[in-house]
Amino acid sequence: MKRSLQQGVLFSGLLICVPTHSAELSGFAGLGVSTRPIYSGSSHMAVGPLLKAGVNLHSENWGLFGLSTDGLIWGLTPDSPFSVSLLLTQDEARKEVFNYPFSGRKNRNLQGMGNLSAAVMAGTDLRYQHENWTLWLRLLTATEKQRYGGEAPGRSLIVTSGAENELWRWQSAALSVGGDISWANSGYQQRHYGVTAQQAQRTGFAVYSPSSGLQQGGLYAEVIWHFDKNLAAGLTSRAQYLFDEAGSSPLVNRRMQYTLASLIQYTF
Repeated sequence: MKRSLQQGVLFSGLLICVPTHSAELSGFAGLGVSTRPIYSGSSHMAVGPLLKAGVNLHSENWGLFGLSTDGLIWGLTPDSPFSVSLLLTQDEARKEVFNYPFSGRKNRNLQGMGNLSAAVMAGTDLRYQHENWTLWLRLLTATEKQRYGGEAPGRSLIVTSGAENELWRWQSAALSVGGDISWANSGYQQRHYGVTAQQAQRTGFAVYSPSSGLQQGGLYAEVIWHFDKNLAAGLTSRAQYLFDEAGSSPLVNRRMQYTLASLIQYTF
């Protein structure tokens, strides 16, 4: 069953289970553009479309249920600074030959590595919010083992923690800054940064088997303008550094990565 169909079935079941007389339905749709590395560690950038959409069901008794382009979420919203959510999302896929959007060009730096398929990830998100500060911790693990490069590296596991602060607000505009750091197990590192013996035979890369450790650390800034209660636009910039085993991979051309994205979003 395809991931999108799985999510649809799960979310439909949640809608049936939640008492609709005490629930509020909302949604959002956004369209934008982003500039980012074609894969983690690449020195080549690509400009591409950015699409965000989703529906949320807020229930007084059952919390928040959400289905979006980021995945599934069920969160409890108690009257306290702390909140906890269960997540179902995906670890992004990676093509060995990258087709640049809006262009006939192709990048073949990873040709011979094979396509890395998306992995369904499940986990939890813990948050503490006080005034303009938000602290969070997220743990995600793959729901199944996947073979890649002729080997089965084991289930991926990644733990990320971060903080965000709204620095400035004036009328309809706000500026927020934040940072995060991730630790990943050897299964996750091997999928994204490792090179198996089979892959080494088909490419010019040396065999590489990274161990568990810090994967990345990043800083970002976001500016949001609210035109009215439904329509908003945002601009986000991010700088990210690949640590230790990830940064030492023969697939990595540049440890420091930059991303810039803009989005116009309508909420209903």
